[in-house]
Parts: sequence; C-alpha cells; structure tokens
Amino acid sequence: MKILASKKVFIAWAPYSQRSRSLAKELDMDLHLIHYFKFQRPLYAPFKYLLQSMHTLAILLKDRPYIVFVQDPPIFAALSVYLYSVLTARCAKYIIDAHTGALLHPWWKPFRWLQKFLYRRAFTVITTNQAISELVKSLGADSLVLEGPPIVIPDGISMPLSDKFNLVLINTFSPDEPLSAVLEAVKDSSDIHLYVTGDVEKAPSFLLKTKPANVTFTGFLSEEDYFKLLRGTDAIIVVTDTNYTLQLGAMEAIAVGKPIIASDMSFLRSHLCKGTIHVPNTPDGLNVGISEVQQNYSLLSQEILELRHVQKKGWETNSQKLLELITGKAKK
Repeated sequence: MKILASKKVFIAWAPYSQRSRSLAKELDMDLHLIHYFKFQRPLYAPFKYLLQSMHTLAILLKDRPYIVFVQDPPIFAALSVYLYSVLTARCAKYIIDAHTGALLHPWWKPFRWLQKFLYRRAFTVITTNQAISELVKSLGADSLVLEGPPIVIPDGISMPLSDKFNLVLINTFSPDEPLSAVLEAVKDSSDIHLYVTGDVEKAPSFLLKTKPANVTFTGFLSEEDYFKLLRGTDAIIVVTDTNYTLQLGAMEAIAVGKPIIASDMSFLRSHLCKGTIHVPNTPDGLNVGISEVQQNYSLLSQEILELRHVQKKGWETNSQKLLELITGKAKK
C-alpha cells in the first residue's frame, strides 16, 4: 500500500481531548476524535471499541498517513493503528501518547501484555513526565517526555460571579478527585464562593443534596461558557489523589493566568513550581491553602504568568526534539 509521506494524523478515542487537540495543532496534524455512545461506560465498551476500530481503520486507509499519533488509553486504539501499520508493511509508523492513567490505573493492568507488545513496536512513546517515561522504558520501549503544548485560551468575556472571593474547582467526578474534602474545606467560609465544574449526572446524589450554600455545581458547560467561568474566577483548584498526573485543569489555569491550589505531590511540585499553593487533600489543608492564596494573591498572579513563559520555552525545546525524531534528523 502506498502511503503519503507528507500526511500525519492524530487518533483519539474520546469525544474531546484538549491535549490531543493541542498536539495536533502544534505539530500540524489532522485530528480525529472517534467516539460512539456515552463516554467511559465499561458495560458496552467491547461493542463500542469494535465500532471505533473499524472507524479508525477506515480513516487511516483513506488518508494513508506515514505517521499516526494515537492516544492511550484505551490501548485498543493503538492496536487499531498497529494493524494499519502492518497493512503498510510497517512503512507507516505510529507514536503513542501515553497518558498517566494508561500505566497507573488498575483498569488497564490486565492489558499490560498488550501495552508492552504495542509500545515496543511504536516509533516512540511520548509521556507527560519522566516517571511515566521510565515505566514505558521498563517495558522495553523508546520514550520521550513531552509535557506541553501550553493551552491557549483567548482573551474574552468573563462570567459574572459572586461578590466574594471566587474559586473554581475543575472537577469531573472521577474517583481520584477529593471533592468531599474541598466541599468540607469551604463550607464555613462566608467570604468564599466555590464553583464546581463537571457533569452532575456523574455526581453522587448525596453530594448534590448536602452541598454548602456557598457552593454552585455548574453542570456541564460549553467550551465558551467554561472559558468565561475560568476568566471570571479569582483562583482555580485542581486536586487529585494520583501522583504523576499532568492535570489539564492546571494547564487551563496557567492559560488564563489564575493562581492554582494543587495537591502536594512530588510531580506537581516540580511541574507547578510557581503561582501555586500545594496542599494536602484534607479539609484543613485545603482551607489553609485557600487562605494563603487570598493573602498572597498579587504575587501568585505574577508568578503564574512567569510559569506560563517557562513552560512555553520547555515545550518549544521538547517539541523540536520530537520533530527531529520524526524527520530523521535525530538518531533514535
């Protein structure tokens, strides 16, 4: 099969992926978000994955790209791309964008053998941090750390919020998000109003019924309204129980220049080294962190802009390494 030497595509099995979209834009690739039915519903995942595999192969056989980037998880997306590579007699290469959950979440542990098989045959596996890159290398695969690209949120209208100190908790109702601790931390703070993002259909009903008066669950927001919310808030909370997670919410906070309250974890301390208060995922820890942001707001606001500049320069350096790898200017 003849492939097109100038064609690069990015495949992600998701209804939305900011990292995939940003990578595709920065590296001049066509992005294909392939998704059927509701997102993250294990019950009918096998049937959904079959449809998405067929869709993926149809796109690749039509476009015939020479380089395919593919997001993992799920690993079955990479399997579909590998099959395309085989059909081209391995002339087409693939690069796996391995998210932290692909290697750390217990859901994917039973498929480690498949990851190992596909990672070893990939042109390279990109990760968001060195710790995950070392895990990839332990499977016998090549790996490159690529944290960025920085998210760009254009200037625009801000959403009118309360007359208090406004906080946005970027939240998806995932099990690794200590939402209850955040709600407990703010419930007695009369000078604080907290906005919690995320589809409330995924929220435990008791949390919605018992929420403090100074908390608003926004529900799912359009991208336009979501950006308005981020522009309008004073600071942004992004917390997780999982280390080595490059949180999209933190990147969005950097994009809008808002101070961050983040979990006190080694990777997050190194990645979010300015403009951020790192706290334990406890009500008391979060409460102290919120107070620190209020007291040092001007300094933190300046530091977050400095962090944005540093991360932009880091992205430019690392993305150049990847481009050189793809074009054969660097030795693998």
